[in-house]
Parts: sequence; C-alpha cells; structure tokens
Amino acid sequence: MSTDVINVAMDEEFTISLKSIATAGYLWKLESLPNAIQLLGTEYEKPAGDAKPGDATYQVFQFRAQKAGEHKITFLLARPWENKAIESRTVTVKVT
Repeated sequence: MSTDVINVAMDEEFTISLKSIATAGYLWKLESLPNAIQLLGTEYEKPAGDAKPGDATYQVFQFRAQKAGEHKITFLLARPWENKAIESRTVTVKVT
C-alpha cells in the first residue's frame, strides 16, 4: 500500500493521478471518500510521447476540498468483474 500527502486550501480543486493498466482491465475505484471531499469527475490520460499499444495510462480524479482537517481517500486497483484488488493507495488530504 502506498500513502501520499496533499496540502490544499478550503474550497480548492485538486487532482490525484494514478497509473492504471486499462488495457488489461485494471481500473482505479474509490474505496473510501470522506464527506469533506467532493468527487468532481475522473478521466484517463495517456503519457506524453510515443504511446505503444498496452502502455499504461493515468486515471485522473478531480476533487474539491469542502471542509478543513485531515482526510483520507483510499483507492483500489482492480478489474470490475473481479473481487480482489491488486493494489491499494491511500492519499491523505490536509485542508486548511
């Protein structure tokens, strides 16, 4: 499990970019999202440069901080049709 820390101001929008293996069916999903953080959307970005078939992409989540404090967002990397995640990631968001 990997843990990161992001510092943001109240009502600020921010993004979290996670490397995914979409071509193999692995996508990130939110396991836990505190009420103090609003999900605005998600999109996929390919890395810059010459992309080859099967290259990893980045899944970018957009959020807005709605309440001051320290909040944890947990993501799971899994195939939608399988019950087991191959990776988890927790991001601590410190909102001032």
